[in-house]
Amino acid sequence: MLVVSDIHGFPETFVELLDAGGIRHRGLQLASLSGRPDLSGDNLHDHLFNKGGLQQALRGLLELDGRMRVGIGFSAGGTALWNAVKEGLELKALICVSSTRLRLETSPLNIPTMVLWGEADPYRPTESWNNTLPSYWKAYAGKQHDFYRIDAVTANSPLRTDIAAFIESLFP
Repeated sequence: MLVVSDIHGFPETFVELLDAGGIRHRGLQLASLSGRPDLSGDNLHDHLFNKGGLQQALRGLLELDGRMRVGIGFSAGGTALWNAVKEGLELKALICVSSTRLRLETSPLNIPTMVLWGEADPYRPTESWNNTLPSYWKAYAGKQHDFYRIDAVTANSPLRTDIAAFIESLFP
């Protein structure tokens, strides 16, 4: 798996999302991919989306061998992975958690995609978008944008269960 962090550096280290051993993974910090490992939070967001940092991150992602790997991106990390796939990064599948800027995308990817949202996130895409672009989507009732910071590290959370089921469906 390729795991790409959000603008706050979550996860700092790989989160064992599947509760299973033997899964090869590579954790990538979005700040480092963007060429500015010294930035985080709003400063990194500004760098990514207003100062060309996303393009730098895409160049770094496109250098990776993602074949037969699943990409998991948290918030802006998912946006970076989605765009890298559009530009040629080969992945087996993509999971984007709270990647609200995907609402600006207009075409589905050519791989299985799963997008997960907090239902109370005001920037998540519309139901129409969700029914058109990703292969699978789910909104978690009452959850805000950053719900994944707790749910991704909580054993047996619905988020972890849904991600595990999606990945297991890819490798029968």
